Amino acid sequence: MLRTFISIARMLGLASLVWLLTGCIVEERRPHPREPVVVAPPPPPPVVRETVVVAPPAPRVSAEIVIREAPPPPRREVIVERERPSAAHVWIKGYWGWRDGRHTWVAGHWELPPRRGAVWIEPRWEHRGEGYVFVEGVWR
Repeated sequence: MLRTFISIARMLGLASLVWLLTGCIVEERRPHPREPVVVAPPPPPPVVRETVVVAPPAPRVSAEIVIREAPPPPRREVIVERERPSAAHVWIKGYWGWRDGRHTWVAGHWELPPRRGAVWIEPRWEHRGEGYVFVEGVWR
């Protein structure tokens, strides 16, 4: 009987040693189904401050053209309505420009206004003193 007791004690000792060498068992605690689970909201995004500079458009810089001779009369242009790209496009009439020391014809064309309600002010030659000054066309 003593032998049996010693055998059992050895087995228990050996089992205890194996249990100690295999590591610890950690109990995982899960919240009770009735306990509220609180989840923290994510932190707010960082505040980014931007500086926006609003400036008027740069003025259109052009050299003033002054000549002594009057421009020729405008050429007659044929406007083909079916070539109009869209109903919003408007016809910009041709005009006499000044290039390479002489009058040159700049042909008319269809153009889309830069914004709704914009009006095209045609380019023109103004008689000033003893000469003629070219005034460029502009959208208003």
